[in-house]
Amino acid sequence: MEKYYKNKKLRLLISIGVPAGAMLIATVFFLLGKTPPCLFYEITGLYCAGCGSGRCFLALLHLDFYAAFRYQPLMFISLPFLIYYVAKLYLGFVFGKDVLPFPEVKSKWFGITVVAVIIAYWILRNIPVFPFVLLAPTAV
Repeated sequence: MEKYYKNKKLRLLISIGVPAGAMLIATVFFLLGKTPPCLFYEITGLYCAGCGSGRCFLALLHLDFYAAFRYQPLMFISLPFLIYYVAKLYLGFVFGKDVLPFPEVKSKWFGITVVAVIIAYWILRNIPVFPFVLLAPTAV
């Protein structure tokens, strides 16, 4: 990715285009008040690991944190870390160097653990028994 850092026009275009595109998408979701349906749920009737993420983001745009947590608890909890990591990557691309600190994870077990948590979450949220029904993206 080093070659992109040298092209100042590309860095400028991306530094303006990415936030503008994100704001446009957020504005459209905010104004429409709805998100696209989950195709996995439509086909199988089961919740995928990401079901409720769109409604979670929409609730966050409306600053309704309780509803955001109820729609997608795992996403709500991990969102600050994801935002920080994406900001680190974005700022690193724009400025051509790392400007935000981030702990380096060299263990393969970190990635395996993240995938295992997502798969476990996916399975548990489809069990129709208390307390697992609390993980399903329910209406508030």
